[in-house]
Amino acid sequence: MSFLPDGPALEPGHPSTLALQRILREQQTLLDSAGVGIVFIRHRAVVRCNQRYAEIFGLDSCAEAVGRSSEALHPSREAFRELGRAAFPVLTQGRAYRTERQMRRSNGQLFWAHLTGRLITPRDSSEGSIWIIDDIDEQKLAQAQLGAAVREKQMLFDNAMVGIVVLRDRHLKRCNRYFEQMLGYEPGELLDSPSRRWYLSESDWQAAGEYCYGPLLRGEDFEGQMTLRAKDGRAVICEVRSRAIDPHDLAQGSMWIVMDVSERLRIQAQLAQMHSALEQQVRERTSQLSDTVADLHREIAQRKRDQERIHWMAHYDALTGLPNRVLLAERGQEAVRHAQASGTPLSVMFLDLDNFKHVNDSLGHRQGDTLLVEIGRRLRGTVRERDMVARLGGDEFVLLLPGADARGAARVAAKMQEAARQPVQLGEHEVCMSPSMGIALFPEHGQDFESLIQAADTAMYQAKTEGRNIYRFFSPQMQAQSTRALQLIHALRRALEREQFTLHYQPQLDLDSGQVCGVEALLRWHHPELGDVSPAEFIPVAEDSGQIIPIGEWVLRTALAQLARWRDQGLPPLTMAVNLSAAQFRHPLLPELIEQLLAQYQLPADRLELELTENVAVDDAGTAAQIMNRMHSKGVRLAMDDFGTGYSSLSQLKRFQIFRLKIDRSFVRDLGQDGNDRAIVSAIVRMAQALSMRTTAEGVETAEQLAFLHEQGCDEAQGYHFARPMPAAQFERYLCGALACAG
Repeated sequence: MSFLPDGPALEPGHPSTLALQRILREQQTLLDSAGVGIVFIRHRAVVRCNQRYAEIFGLDSCAEAVGRSSEALHPSREAFRELGRAAFPVLTQGRAYRTERQMRRSNGQLFWAHLTGRLITPRDSSEGSIWIIDDIDEQKLAQAQLGAAVREKQMLFDNAMVGIVVLRDRHLKRCNRYFEQMLGYEPGELLDSPSRRWYLSESDWQAAGEYCYGPLLRGEDFEGQMTLRAKDGRAVICEVRSRAIDPHDLAQGSMWIVMDVSERLRIQAQLAQMHSALEQQVRERTSQLSDTVADLHREIAQRKRDQERIHWMAHYDALTGLPNRVLLAERGQEAVRHAQASGTPLSVMFLDLDNFKHVNDSLGHRQGDTLLVEIGRRLRGTVRERDMVARLGGDEFVLLLPGADARGAARVAAKMQEAARQPVQLGEHEVCMSPSMGIALFPEHGQDFESLIQAADTAMYQAKTEGRNIYRFFSPQMQAQSTRALQLIHALRRALEREQFTLHYQPQLDLDSGQVCGVEALLRWHHPELGDVSPAEFIPVAEDSGQIIPIGEWVLRTALAQLARWRDQGLPPLTMAVNLSAAQFRHPLLPELIEQLLAQYQLPADRLELELTENVAVDDAGTAAQIMNRMHSKGVRLAMDDFGTGYSSLSQLKRFQIFRLKIDRSFVRDLGQDGNDRAIVSAIVRMAQALSMRTTAEGVETAEQLAFLHEQGCDEAQGYHFARPMPAAQFERYLCGALACAG
């Protein structure tokens, strides 16, 4: 293999040919014997190399390297280009370029290399270049380790909690800061000072030289106690250890470790004095052994009480005094074994308080703890003596009901609902709590206690998804739903960043003019594997997992951006209605977010209408009123969605700054057949008119429904009778068509 440029071929046997062949053999021997890699690169590709080059880059032979891109030898394309930018000006001047940098082996491993490169013809870089590559990875590692060792040594020297001194010819050549501080000197003040400076007298210094340097001359270490002199003249008693740097050449000096033991000796003297006094006291107290024995008995009794307390703390909840998770597991396993042996039933109930977090957020954790204590007391009061009520933590409780079948467990659940329904007085506030409960039965729903707990927890979650304040028995279908919910939780975490959400828009029509006056933004989610997921399914999951906050912010931002685009397109002014979840409504930064978005898109505040349900507003009426007042003061309109399906009272409703009541579709659906629904709708419209609120009917699907609503004075309506929710582009065509018909 030759690194010389290709030239014209010569005839075999020609003297020049023989000379060239000898030169090439000598060159190849030199290349094969080189301890560094040598490579000829032309047009960014390896043309030739020696064996050492192949070994450095993890290749079996030179042939395997030929044709490979030189860019692949570098950690990245940018690193390759950076080398070219640095090397080219040097190489084109006919000089060698040298550098150290990281390279990449064929297996992808990075290593440090020393590179030396030179162009074959500086005036024509296309003829290629020769590079010498030396693997210095181990050298770099050794340098790093050496540097670390030096730094560690210096750190130990600087931060040692003893004085360290290097003496040469009894003069200080080096010391750490601790030694200077121990004797009261400033940094560097002792440098090159004779050691005589820190002895009390000349005789002390001479004596130290005799009994310290004797062992050093014999190649031994010295250990002993000395009294040194501080800068201010005080005596400092020290323990000293010294060693010659080179026992065979004391001229190189010695190292001394010095520790101030003055305080320790003083304390030892005090301890000795105290020990003597204590012995005297022991002798004096010998006659009082009877009292000592009594004290021991009292201590034993106290330890027993402490052990009982420790056992209680390990097995009972400190707040409510109820059994905790540990004791529940022990008793639950015992109950399962007994049920198996006796063939008797066993029920496990998992109970969670609905909206308990709102109490903590609005009234504080102290009031929340008071509520938990009262709930625990009520639960304990509704079960039998042999039943167990345990608190797992937070607002989660578990009931262990030995001997209770499905009917018995249902009776207990009904009692729990009744007990929890009674209001609790928390300071100036009266709070009503409702439990969601899940029930699992042995052996139908689990053969061990852990399985029963999981089944009851799954059933409790189902109770929450079905409306809360109810109980549900476990079923295999729930397990599948739980698995589905887990899938949704994981998928929701990436849905925003993967742009899987879209908004559809449903028009709202003024019943007097028949014109489109507003639009409601409705969230839609299409997952590539799960398909179209219903909002009724994923919104509760988003609320429970805390993901509703970023999703809700995206909905607000997207809806207002779309409203601004319609304005810029010259479409008539519309009101954009956006639904708010309970978590969004109570989020402290919601008002600032809305103000920011309205300013960003230059929209009047009354173009935005926020819809919230009755339950969101009345769970904490005081806080809700404050938030609504702030929104109202900024001009943002508030609508109460699904009105008539919650639990609000007229006294609470009049406190809120509500602009619109939205009549729930459940009342509109049977207007043609159900007189009660007609009466309810009529009453809602009359009440709204009396309170100066507007009304919008949801779910209008027939002309008969529309006629009745218009006759009763309902202001606006939306539903399939007019249009289904549609993407923005389709809504634009719908609106333009409606405008054309009106014109």
